[in-house]
Amino acid sequence: MTFDQEMHADKKRVALTSVFAAIFLTGFKLIVGFNTGSLGILSEAVHSALDLGAAFLTYIAVRISDKPADAEHPYGHGKIENISALLQTVILIGTCFFIIKLGVERIIDDNTEVEVTFWSFAVMGISILVDYTRSRALLRTAKIYRSQALEADALHFSTDIWSSMVVIFGLVLTLAGFKHGDSLAAIGVAVFVLYVGGNLLKKTIDALTDSIPKDIEEKIRQVMKTIEGIYSYRYLRVRQSGSKIFVDMYVHINRTVPFELAHHVTDEVESKISEIVPNADILIHMEPYENENESIIDKIRMIVTEQGLTCHNIRAQKISNGYVVDFHLECNNQMPFADAHEASTRIERKLKQKIDEIKNVKVHIEDARDREIQAEDITRRSAALIEQVRNIASEDGAILGCDDFIIIKVEGHKKLMFDCHIKSGLSLDEVHAMMTSFEYRINKSLPEITQIVIHPETLDAVS
Repeated sequence: MTFDQEMHADKKRVALTSVFAAIFLTGFKLIVGFNTGSLGILSEAVHSALDLGAAFLTYIAVRISDKPADAEHPYGHGKIENISALLQTVILIGTCFFIIKLGVERIIDDNTEVEVTFWSFAVMGISILVDYTRSRALLRTAKIYRSQALEADALHFSTDIWSSMVVIFGLVLTLAGFKHGDSLAAIGVAVFVLYVGGNLLKKTIDALTDSIPKDIEEKIRQVMKTIEGIYSYRYLRVRQSGSKIFVDMYVHINRTVPFELAHHVTDEVESKISEIVPNADILIHMEPYENENESIIDKIRMIVTEQGLTCHNIRAQKISNGYVVDFHLECNNQMPFADAHEASTRIERKLKQKIDEIKNVKVHIEDARDREIQAEDITRRSAALIEQVRNIASEDGAILGCDDFIIIKVEGHKKLMFDCHIKSGLSLDEVHAMMTSFEYRINKSLPEITQIVIHPETLDAVS
């Protein structure tokens, strides 16, 4: 069973159990209240009747709020729980004012007789026991699943405990000869419920108006400080819909960070927030930012990328008053030269505008390297050409052999690719110079080869 399925089942179970508990208490209190004439017990019966209505309303609200999100309700139906809590609280507060009015009238009238019996105390004692077990179960489930509807229902049952104690105290006063004890107890119950209900009313209105839960927001702010790769964040928004909490924000990540690594950073953000708010719906929007530690090469590459193009062989030569920059700009080979030149000019202008240290820019325009093209493999019928390459390689004592030849024809031109085995212990500069010389000799002997790709590999001279 998934977390959501378990949550829905638990919420419906405790809500339905509360309905049956409220039915029992309402009936029991009404019978005893009418038989004894106790306003305190009758006010408790009305209170329990409201609990019954509230419990039933909670059950319906929980069932509806569990429906998945749809096109008309992209955030789901969780607000139904908040509306249910609002209705329950408003009804409860209205009833409290009615009970206060009735209690005051009884005190003024001064003619009401209350009969205190064993059942007067029995019904209130049983009520306390039932209310305690139900309020604990409801509040526990409400906290686990952040359900305001269940929390409101728990409030009804928990206030019954205190109000029942006040009623018992009023009955004791009545037995002692203080005839207004019952009415004062009823008023005391109503005032207490008004106070607790007012707090829940504020909390419910906050949820309906998307007021940010301050404790959750502060915890998220603290945890964001611990995540590496996040420069800053903004637009942190937290809202609650029923038991579901939605979190979204913008995070600033270094623009030179590869997308996959940036995605890992946002995954960590979601994971950390989920520890604070389990089962939260989290949306993270990434925004690139320019790091003050970026090199001039990084900045040049980013500016070219912003123009929708790519470049390579970036060289930034530092002179006395700044930099002279040159690089190869890759353009689609089908692009008219006028368009490519305009793009080059635009990039040169952007570089000088955004990087004050750049004094001059020279751009070499060439065909984009990264593209998929149709080619013909002619390796098998190029044995003579391969043999010539091997003969050229044998002229250099540092080259131990060549293999894994691939010769293809691309757009009417021949392209040669192969592995070149060389002695170990050479530096990168030495290998690069060797390969450049090798390519030059191949081009000189085999002019039909227009492109050469040599992959150097070290090989022990003995083997």
